[in-house]
Amino acid sequence: MDFILNGIQDIVNLLFLAAIIGTIGVSWLYAHRLKKQHGSDFPWNKTAMIVGIEVLLWIGFTIFWGFVKAFWLPIVIVAIIAIVLISRKKRKYV
Repeated sequence: MDFILNGIQDIVNLLFLAAIIGTIGVSWLYAHRLKKQHGSDFPWNKTAMIVGIEVLLWIGFTIFWGFVKAFWLPIVIVAIIAIVLISRKKRKYV
C-alpha cells in the first residue's frame, strides 16, 4: 500500500512543482511583454504572494498526506462505513 501512496504523493508533488514553475514562468513572460509594450513595471509582489500560497499549500498537503499514510486503514474503514450509510435508500412507509 505504501507503494501506491508514495506514487500518489510523487504525482501531486510534481503537479505542485509544475504549478509553481508555471506561475513564475508566465509572470516573467507577462512582465517582459508589459515592459516592452507599455513601459510599465510588473507587480512582482502579487506573484510572490501567489507563489507563497502555492508553497504553503504544498507544505500543507505534505503534512496531510503524511497523516493519511500513517493511518490509511482506519480512514478506509470509516470511509466505507460512511459511503454505506449515505447510500442506503430510505423506505417510504405509506
